[in-house]
Amino acid sequence: MLQLSVVICSLLFSFAAQAEVYKWVDANGKTHFGDKVPESAKVETLNLPNSPRSSQPDASPEEIKQRQQKLINAINEDRSLKQKKTQEQTEKQAKLNHECTKLRDYLKNISSGRIYDLDKKGERIYANDTEHEKEVKQTESTLKKYCR
Repeated sequence: MLQLSVVICSLLFSFAAQAEVYKWVDANGKTHFGDKVPESAKVETLNLPNSPRSSQPDASPEEIKQRQQKLINAINEDRSLKQKKTQEQTEKQAKLNHECTKLRDYLKNISSGRIYDLDKKGERIYANDTEHEKEVKQTESTLKKYCR
């Protein structure tokens, strides 16, 4: 009985060691690893060594430093890309906020006054009530769509 349980345990551990590992990036740009395939993501299967690390030959101190430096460089590059993305998003949001402020000011002006264009001579041509109402509604619609 003991031999049977040892055989079963060793088979289970060998199957667990053979399990595939998956890597994917979620909608927020965060990298995940797991043994189950997510439903809605592009998945990359990782090929991991089957043998434990202790069976590999020891690396020289220089090789270890090179590996560490390579890892540090990769982490720094990833960090700088994330910072750049965050900065671009912040700038985009600031620009949108500025445009929304201008649009709110424009709506305030056209709601309280008359709208006009200039002709070729530089004289004012005022919009009639229908055109005025249309411009106010269009501006309100744009505000609702793009601004909070």
